[in-house]
Amino acid sequence: MKYAFPLFCLFCMTGCLTENKIDKISGSFQALNLMSYIKAYPESDIPDDAYSSAYAEHVRLKDVSANKRFENEWEAMGPFNTAGRTLAVAVNPQSDSTLYAGSASGGLWRSRKLGLERSWEYVNTGFPVLGVSAIEFAPGDSMTMYIGTGEVYNYYDTGTDGAFRRTRGSWGIGILRSRDGGMTWEKSLDWSYNQKHGVWMIKVSPVNPQIVFAATTDGIYKSIDGGDNWTNVLPVIMGTDVDINPVNDNDVLAAFGNFNTPGKGIYRTLDGGSTWNLVSQTTVQDFNGKILIARAPSNPNRIYASVGNGFSFNDGFTWLLRSADGGTSWSIINTVDYSRWQGWFSHDIAVAPDDPDELIAVGIDVWKSTDGGINLFQRSSGGVTLDTPPIDGPDGPPLYSHSDHHFVIYHPTIKDLVLLGNDGGVFLSYDRAQSFRSANGGYQSTQYYNGFSISTQDSSFAIGGLQDNSTSIFRGSDAWQRAIGGDGSWSAINTIDDNRVFGSWQNLNLRGSTDRGQSWFSINIPYGPGESPLFIAPYALAPSSPNILYACGIYVYRTEDHGQSWTVTNGNFPLNGDPIFAIDIARNDPNVVYVSTVPINNLPAVYKTSNGGQSWDQTGDILPVRVPNDIAIDPIDNARAYICFSGFGTNHLFTTDDGGGSWHALDSELPDVPGNAIAIDPLNPDIIYYGTDLSVYVSQDKGQTWDVFDTGLPPAVIAMDLKISPTDRKLWVATHGNGTYRVPVVSSIVSVEKDPFKPGIKVYPNPSSDFIRVIHEDPSCFKGNWCLFDQSGRRVACRQIDESLSVVDLVKGVYYTEIRCGNSLLKTIPVVIQ
Repeated sequence: MKYAFPLFCLFCMTGCLTENKIDKISGSFQALNLMSYIKAYPESDIPDDAYSSAYAEHVRLKDVSANKRFENEWEAMGPFNTAGRTLAVAVNPQSDSTLYAGSASGGLWRSRKLGLERSWEYVNTGFPVLGVSAIEFAPGDSMTMYIGTGEVYNYYDTGTDGAFRRTRGSWGIGILRSRDGGMTWEKSLDWSYNQKHGVWMIKVSPVNPQIVFAATTDGIYKSIDGGDNWTNVLPVIMGTDVDINPVNDNDVLAAFGNFNTPGKGIYRTLDGGSTWNLVSQTTVQDFNGKILIARAPSNPNRIYASVGNGFSFNDGFTWLLRSADGGTSWSIINTVDYSRWQGWFSHDIAVAPDDPDELIAVGIDVWKSTDGGINLFQRSSGGVTLDTPPIDGPDGPPLYSHSDHHFVIYHPTIKDLVLLGNDGGVFLSYDRAQSFRSANGGYQSTQYYNGFSISTQDSSFAIGGLQDNSTSIFRGSDAWQRAIGGDGSWSAINTIDDNRVFGSWQNLNLRGSTDRGQSWFSINIPYGPGESPLFIAPYALAPSSPNILYACGIYVYRTEDHGQSWTVTNGNFPLNGDPIFAIDIARNDPNVVYVSTVPINNLPAVYKTSNGGQSWDQTGDILPVRVPNDIAIDPIDNARAYICFSGFGTNHLFTTDDGGGSWHALDSELPDVPGNAIAIDPLNPDIIYYGTDLSVYVSQDKGQTWDVFDTGLPPAVIAMDLKISPTDRKLWVATHGNGTYRVPVVSSIVSVEKDPFKPGIKVYPNPSSDFIRVIHEDPSCFKGNWCLFDQSGRRVACRQIDESLSVVDLVKGVYYTEIRCGNSLLKTIPVVIQ
């Protein structure tokens, strides 16, 4: 049972709940728990220096790859009208319209136009910054700024059962500082080798800008020299906020909590951090969420605190506290539950600069009080808006602000303007939270999951699932369509008729469309006993027979009529009782399928069927005890496949040449970091692309050697999926934090036989616009035949050796021929139809 997963976390990770189970868990909790578990397994957490060490190795390999001089440069593809989870927003103190936004796993962003128009741009710090959880300027100084990194909601030493796993969104490197307005950056509090910790708040003293406090998961840190050196002045774990009295920087408040950590509550020091007193524990004794603090700018003694509780739909609770004496004593002023099931995750408060009785409390939605918190009134409606909002917004009607708010402030100088950060990016209110609008033009920070799809016929048609931002559809415009709702999950596009597409939301809730995603209908899978698919569960269409679809929970389901009817494969039995996380189907045979399971009750396993699921065989047992993330079958040779794994401390990328009988590692020279995605060039299967938690790599010799393939990408991206668009020969990466990018594939020379008299096997003329013919000069092969396949793997036609095929009606592009003698495959040759 060393690798068994606690029952409560199994409940959190899976989602088809029956009525006798406790109650529905927060989707954000399920998603983050699944991500944390996958990266850490089989350990309880990631190593302290895991990503830092891997990034150093990545930089070394990049220096070596620089000699290759790849001309291919990644192009940002958006979505530019949809943004991802945003943890912090800050205003340049010397430029009213310049905003900075901290994304959860997409780094630091800046807009010089209040986020309006298409004005957001990525700020390259020169470091592998993913989650930016705090942004702070020195008062009145636009040149000196700090950012805190890492989205970490729990401390690694707390809790003993599954409910208290190490829930995090992204890793951090401590605190970075810039002294030239964000042009260059340096490490201030260096946690490169302590990356399980995160920074939640940074405050600079209004009295002395050399004094800086930071609330971190490791306690309250203080610097007296502008961030050159730091001291942990209050080593209570899970610091969530810190506040400095604007007229006396010896008077500081600090908040602690989340996941019922020891020492939770509000502390106060009156001597600059030498001594602290716990001042609020008796006010709210039993809470499980985090605490956020807001001081009234017009009355420094008036302070509010937001205390959350919930993890599930039935245990939500929020306490709004108020202090009239600078934080010495507190009272509960309101218990309206605005944080609800997200008390551990998303809530905050802000006080109007000119009125200590006006405050905004945010959680799932936005609430406002004008009487000191006694009465709170809901001002916004959330959820996810669908259709295709314009790049400059707004995303929805005047009362719409995306759900799950993490941050709120009143603009320090623009009267009546309120800034919000939520799971849909940055939102503005010009009337003190009476109405709202999005401000996300160009803010490419969406978080994709695996299961991204591209049309085999139209390079301007793609679809993928986003964290808390529905299913996103690319139609050739920078403004992507939103469809279905919830957390978007896997997708699929029919390889023959791309009017027929599939999308989904969490827990394998499958939807179909026959008009390219303009409208959707439900597809009901008749679940087997005890079925409970993962929060993000896979399914796939057979490329050569796209009426066939496989969907995966703990069972593998198969349909041959686009989802109208289903059979349960494997004789109606699960493969091993654990849910499936990855799948791939052979390009030219719908009956050859590989899947992999997440280790919950058993060790991780990889299974293969060659008969459409009538039976499944477990493949070789030398693979690492890690979570298998992705599988890719060679487009020509079904006996060759690749698989990549998450976790640390082992190889991550493996291949088989014998249909899974044996495996060997391919990534010995690559960084030790979770592997997420594999793509194989269908015209030259020697070329493999590999996506990890750091970047994208390419091999031109089936994985024997590797090069960094990241020109145009941020210093670090979580590459969740890789897909090749066959019509324009471009590779797409769907990232978890920076949306999508695409790049021309590495040049692969198509073998063109122009001399029909050259001995051996020939395809001619090649290229052709009239006919093609295959000849084989070995007279012993008197029963030879050849078949033509398109890039989706669909068989176009078959002919006898030396028999011609007219190609005048075929779509222009690259195809490939399979040449056989009897049942033996002799050769595969690409052919160009022009």
